[in-house]
Amino acid sequence: MSTLTKTARPLRLLAALLTAAAALLIAVAQPAAAHPPSGSVHIWASDVRVRTCQSTTCDLATTERLTRVTVKAYCQVDAGPSGRVTDGSYTNTYWVQVITPGRTLGWISAVYVSGGANNGPVPGAPVDSPSDPTIDCEYL
Repeated sequence: MSTLTKTARPLRLLAALLTAAAALLIAVAQPAAAHPPSGSVHIWASDVRVRTCQSTTCDLATTERLTRVTVKAYCQVDAGPSGRVTDGSYTNTYWVQVITPGRTLGWISAVYVSGGANNGPVPGAPVDSPSDPTIDCEYL
Protein backbone atom coordinates (compact mmCIF):
# COMPACT_ATOMS: atom_id res chain seq x y z
CA MET A 1 0.00 0.00 0.00
CA SER A 2 1.37 3.39 -0.94
CA THR A 3 2.01 6.18 1.57
CA LEU A 4 -0.65 8.29 -0.16
CA THR A 5 -3.30 5.56 0.37
CA LYS A 6 -2.31 5.17 4.03
CA THR A 7 -2.72 8.92 4.57
CA ALA A 8 -5.92 9.34 2.52
CA ARG A 9 -7.93 6.67 4.36
CA PRO A 10 -7.72 8.34 7.82
CA LEU A 11 -8.43 11.74 6.28
CA ARG A 12 -11.57 10.41 4.57
CA LEU A 13 -12.67 8.86 7.87
CA LEU A 14 -12.07 12.14 9.71
CA ALA A 15 -14.03 14.07 7.06
CA ALA A 16 -16.94 11.62 7.34
CA LEU A 17 -16.98 11.91 11.15
CA LEU A 18 -16.92 15.71 11.02
CA THR A 19 -19.76 15.73 8.48
CA ALA A 20 -21.84 13.39 10.67
CA ALA A 21 -21.17 15.52 13.78
CA ALA A 22 -22.20 18.71 11.94
CA ALA A 23 -25.41 17.07 10.70
CA LEU A 24 -26.25 15.95 14.24
CA LEU A 25 -25.68 19.44 15.66
CA ILE A 26 -27.92 20.98 13.01
CA ALA A 27 -30.65 18.40 13.62
CA VAL A 28 -30.86 19.06 17.36
CA ALA A 29 -30.24 22.81 17.28
CA GLN A 30 -32.85 24.98 18.93
CA PRO A 31 -33.51 28.52 17.71
CA ALA A 32 -31.31 31.02 19.47
CA ALA A 33 -32.93 33.41 21.89
CA ALA A 34 -31.89 36.57 23.64
CA HIS A 35 -32.50 34.69 26.89
CA PRO A 36 -33.79 31.21 27.67
CA PRO A 37 -37.53 30.65 27.92
CA SER A 38 -38.46 31.91 31.33
CA GLY A 39 -41.94 30.55 31.54
CA SER A 40 -44.79 28.97 29.73
CA VAL A 41 -48.23 30.00 28.55
CA HIS A 42 -51.35 27.98 27.90
CA ILE A 43 -53.20 28.48 24.64
CA TRP A 44 -56.92 28.06 25.27
CA ALA A 45 -58.07 28.32 21.64
CA SER A 46 -57.99 25.96 18.66
CA ASP A 47 -55.91 26.26 15.49
CA VAL A 48 -53.90 29.29 16.63
CA ARG A 49 -51.45 30.37 13.94
CA VAL A 50 -47.85 31.22 14.73
CA ARG A 51 -46.48 34.32 12.97
CA THR A 52 -43.03 35.68 12.12
CA CYS A 53 -43.85 39.03 13.78
CA GLN A 54 -46.52 40.71 15.90
CA SER A 55 -49.37 41.15 13.42
CA THR A 56 -51.89 39.00 11.60
CA THR A 57 -50.47 40.44 8.37
CA CYS A 58 -47.09 38.79 9.06
CA ASP A 59 -46.13 35.56 7.36
CA LEU A 60 -46.75 32.27 9.11
CA ALA A 61 -43.67 30.97 10.95
CA THR A 62 -44.92 27.41 10.51
CA THR A 63 -47.91 25.48 9.17
CA GLU A 64 -48.27 24.03 12.69
CA ARG A 65 -51.45 25.20 14.44
CA LEU A 66 -51.65 25.27 18.21
CA THR A 67 -54.71 23.87 19.98
CA ARG A 68 -55.20 23.88 23.76
CA VAL A 69 -51.52 23.36 24.51
CA THR A 70 -48.92 24.77 26.90
CA VAL A 71 -45.79 26.13 25.21
CA LYS A 72 -42.51 27.68 26.34
CA ALA A 73 -42.60 31.49 26.31
CA TYR A 74 -39.64 33.82 25.81
CA CYS A 75 -41.26 37.23 26.19
CA GLN A 76 -44.17 39.40 25.18
CA VAL A 77 -44.50 42.85 23.69
CA ASP A 78 -47.28 45.40 23.19
CA ALA A 79 -47.58 45.76 19.41
CA GLY A 80 -49.99 48.70 19.69
CA PRO A 81 -53.10 49.24 17.57
CA SER A 82 -51.58 47.61 14.47
CA GLY A 83 -51.14 44.37 16.43
CA ARG A 84 -54.64 44.22 17.87
CA VAL A 85 -56.46 40.90 17.62
CA THR A 86 -60.11 40.52 18.64
CA ASP A 87 -61.91 37.22 19.12
CA GLY A 88 -65.44 37.54 20.50
CA SER A 89 -65.28 39.60 23.70
CA TYR A 90 -61.49 39.19 23.94
CA THR A 91 -59.14 41.79 22.49
CA ASN A 92 -55.42 42.32 22.97
CA THR A 93 -52.49 44.23 21.48
CA TYR A 94 -49.86 42.05 23.18
CA TRP A 95 -48.02 39.28 21.33
CA VAL A 96 -46.10 36.43 22.96
CA GLN A 97 -42.91 34.93 21.53
CA VAL A 98 -43.12 31.15 21.93
CA ILE A 99 -41.48 27.96 20.80
CA THR A 100 -44.00 25.50 19.41
CA PRO A 101 -44.11 21.76 20.14
CA GLY A 102 -42.58 21.38 16.64
CA ARG A 103 -39.69 23.63 17.80
CA THR A 104 -40.53 26.71 15.73
CA LEU A 105 -39.87 30.13 17.22
CA GLY A 106 -42.67 32.58 16.49
CA TRP A 107 -45.37 34.92 17.77
CA ILE A 108 -48.96 34.34 18.87
CA SER A 109 -51.53 36.91 19.89
CA ALA A 110 -52.01 37.14 23.64
CA VAL A 111 -55.75 37.07 23.00
CA TYR A 112 -55.42 33.26 22.70
CA VAL A 113 -53.39 32.83 25.92
CA SER A 114 -55.09 31.95 29.21
CA GLY A 115 -55.04 34.60 31.94
CA GLY A 116 -54.54 38.30 31.76
CA ALA A 117 -57.06 40.91 30.72
CA ASN A 118 -58.04 42.68 27.53
CA ASN A 119 -55.20 44.84 26.18
CA GLY A 120 -52.77 43.72 28.83
CA PRO A 121 -49.88 41.30 29.26
CA VAL A 122 -50.51 37.67 30.12
CA PRO A 123 -48.95 35.74 33.01
CA GLY A 124 -46.09 33.40 32.21
CA ALA A 125 -43.79 35.52 30.01
CA PRO A 126 -41.69 38.60 30.77
CA VAL A 127 -42.75 41.86 29.13
CA ASP A 128 -40.31 43.61 26.81
CA SER A 129 -40.73 47.32 27.39
CA PRO A 130 -38.53 50.42 27.24
CA SER A 131 -38.76 50.73 31.03
CA ASP A 132 -37.06 47.34 31.58
CA PRO A 133 -33.83 46.92 29.62
CA THR A 134 -33.21 43.44 31.10
CA ILE A 135 -35.96 41.89 28.93
CA ASP A 136 -35.27 41.85 25.22
CA CYS A 137 -37.34 39.87 22.74
CA GLU A 138 -35.03 38.45 20.13
CA TYR A 139 -37.08 39.18 17.02
CA LEU A 140 -38.94 42.48 17.07
